[in-house]
Amino acid sequence: MAEERDEDESQGPDDTDSTALAVPRSSLSRIFEDLMRPIDDLVGPIFSNSAGSIWTELAGREPILDFHDRGDHYTMTAELPGFEKKDVEVRINSNVLELRADRSSDKETKSKEGARFQSSRSYFRRVLTLPDEVLAEKVCGTMKNGVLELRLPKRAPKARDKSRRVDLK
Repeated sequence: MAEERDEDESQGPDDTDSTALAVPRSSLSRIFEDLMRPIDDLVGPIFSNSAGSIWTELAGREPILDFHDRGDHYTMTAELPGFEKKDVEVRINSNVLELRADRSSDKETKSKEGARFQSSRSYFRRVLTLPDEVLAEKVCGTMKNGVLELRLPKRAPKARDKSRRVDLK
């Protein structure tokens, strides 16, 4: 059965669905939920917030990525609600794309009881291996209303050296 799955998951070069190559197929949160379900069922009635539901809540905060092969370039859209352009960093090197976003806020409220400080931080980092090399110097992107859009032009495929026979002396 595992051999059949491996054959189905292997994509040929003619396959146009490159999303599978850029974004991992398996979901870590789903695996964790499956492992935690028996524990969740046992302690769920006792505790209102068990480990499985906490993990599900945190996993829901991962950015949603949409990746498409457009022939001569790739497009990627990432939903980053709450982040601004200054919070987001995009790095590209050959066929590796790294997205980082980091936002922190400190808030002080004063009341009769005294000063109260609240601090929060949102952070994520995703590294994607693209199916083909891209022209890093021509990658462009925009960030508007919490949505990051990238255009990643592909590098022209390198010409393959023809094989030749080597005469031995």
